[in-house]
Order: sequence, then C-alpha cells, then structure tokens
Amino acid sequence: MSKEIIGKLFEDEYIHFQKYLRNHYKSLNDYDVEDIISATIMKLLFKGEDITGISNLTSYAYSALSNGAKDYFKKHSRVEIHEEYSEHFNAETISTEDIVLLKELKQVIKLTLKHMDHKLRYVFIETEVKDRSYKDIMKQTGDKLGTLLSRKNRAKKKLQDAIKNYLELEGDRIWNYLVEM
Repeated sequence: MSKEIIGKLFEDEYIHFQKYLRNHYKSLNDYDVEDIISATIMKLLFKGEDITGISNLTSYAYSALSNGAKDYFKKHSRVEIHEEYSEHFNAETISTEDIVLLKELKQVIKLTLKHMDHKLRYVFIETEVKDRSYKDIMKQTGDKLGTLLSRKNRAKKKLQDAIKNYLELEGDRIWNYLVEM
C-alpha cells in the first residue's frame, strides 16, 4: 500500500519537486536534482508502513526534499570550499607550516568544545554543525529561545577567544623565531 501511495505522489508531483529544488537551491544542476529526488523516494519507500500516519504526505515530501538538498550540500561542502580557495592554495604556495597551523587550529576548536559546558556545546553543535532549528531544540530541551540564543552566543565567544589566544601565541612564537634568526 505504501509503495503505491509514494509512487502516485511522485508521479503527480515530480515536475513540481524538480521546480522546487531548482528554485530554492540554484546551484544544483539537473543531475543533482534527480539524485536528491531519487534518494528521497528511496528513503520514503524504506519507511514502509510508517507513512500511513502522515497526514499531509505532499508537505512531508517537500520537507524531505529540502533535507535531502541540505544533506547534499553538507556532503559536497568540502569540495566546494577546496575549489573556492584552490586559486590561493596550491602545491607551490601552501607550506608545511600552513598545514600544521590549520591542524592545530582544528585541535584548538575541538579542545575548546570538549571542555565547554555541555549545554553551550550542545546548542552550538546542533545549530551550527547539524543545522537544526531552535524550534526543534526548544521542543527537545524545554528551554526558551532566549536561553538557547544566549548559550550559543557564549559558545561562540569562547571559541573566538580560544582561537584569538592561540593565534596570538602562534604570532609570538613566529616573531621570536624571526628575531633569533
């Protein structure tokens, strides 16, 4: 029964789903749109009989497509970032020191998050990394919006301070090295 419902939905709405993705996610090409729609169909099919409890399946499908597009961008963001900066960083211009500095910065961020109060860390990771809405987090935690915003701001401030302190120490280390030369 579920397969027939999903099949009919996508048969009736397929062109609308394509237009939706193209209009809301302009950087997607036709192949990406097809991949996202196909993946969404597969996910709904694997839900099986669970879809019978969904009151508005069309709306649900649009949400699933939107989430599929977001997942697509998350998976491909590393490539896009690499391409964005590739003109500045190539084998001749990026040094071992730059690579070490980037690795150390990642460690600073990881350690700062690790030692941060769990409530601050949770809100920051859920909103910035997992792209969850405050509304979802409010439902889950029972906290008010202002509380969540405050926690996220404090988390960002702690991360900014840690990065700033690290870079100042790194700058001092480089300066001392140059002076000794």
